[in-house]
Amino acid sequence: MVTENQTNPEPVYWPRVKELLENIMERWKERWGREPYPGIHEYYWETPQDLAEAVLNGFRAIEPGLPGRETYLVRSLDRAVGTFGKMPLRGPFLTRAEVNEIAAWIDAGMPEGPE
Repeated sequence: MVTENQTNPEPVYWPRVKELLENIMERWKERWGREPYPGIHEYYWETPQDLAEAVLNGFRAIEPGLPGRETYLVRSLDRAVGTFGKMPLRGPFLTRAEVNEIAAWIDAGMPEGPE
């Protein structure tokens, strides 16, 4: 797990990213007592490729070539983007350290696991 004070963080792999996203959505469902409404989001994350091709508010979640921190996925998990609130909408939210893990995973080339 990456902490904000680590200088050499451990590598982040796909199972951890998937776990973070699934856990935050489960917490969201528990908090709001419902499934998210279908609509402006087209997102799936069974595989890293699914997440790479996901669309959030009309923007690709992970744009090839962009640093992790600049991707729409990380920006929307970290803060409100434009007129869209921080995701998931009205929380609960990922911690800063968890968002940093996702950004680090993107920056490392979205590895599925250790070689």
